[in-house]
Amino acid sequence: MLGGYLRGTAIVATVDAVAIGIGLLVVGVPLALPLAVVVFLGAFVPLVGAVVAGALVALVALVTNGPVAALVVVAIVVAVNQLEGDLLAPLVMGKVLSLHPLAVLSALTAGTILAGIVGTLLAVPIAAVAWAAVKEWNATAPPGDELVPSSPPGRRLRPCG
Repeated sequence: MLGGYLRGTAIVATVDAVAIGIGLLVVGVPLALPLAVVVFLGAFVPLVGAVVAGALVALVALVTNGPVAALVVVAIVVAVNQLEGDLLAPLVMGKVLSLHPLAVLSALTAGTILAGIVGTLLAVPIAAVAWAAVKEWNATAPPGDELVPSSPPGRRLRPCG
């Protein structure tokens, strides 16, 4: 479960870093590759990681290229973070953890409301473990309690084979 969560987070972080890195190259911000690495690492920290990395990227753009370039970089960072948070992360996490994307968003929302940043960090793995436990609970039946298909009264099932 935890491995899937980390793989999903790495996929999302890579997409963020590549998209923002390309945006930085287009705008002409120096140190685009190291800044993309900072974005990649920041994506592993929910909520504040993307904000801090985006602020750093915008600050570098402001100092090196001026206010117009900084505003363009802020727009790129906000757009990428919105797409990542609302579309990409739920889809990727849902796929790697076998959860519905709505369940991922609901778990993130509940975790954030109940426990803040720590809740955000732990919400999706806890939801994935809980779902795996529910699936396992329903999949295992006590010996002799195997489910058999029902047949209409007066009609017998023929054995297969």
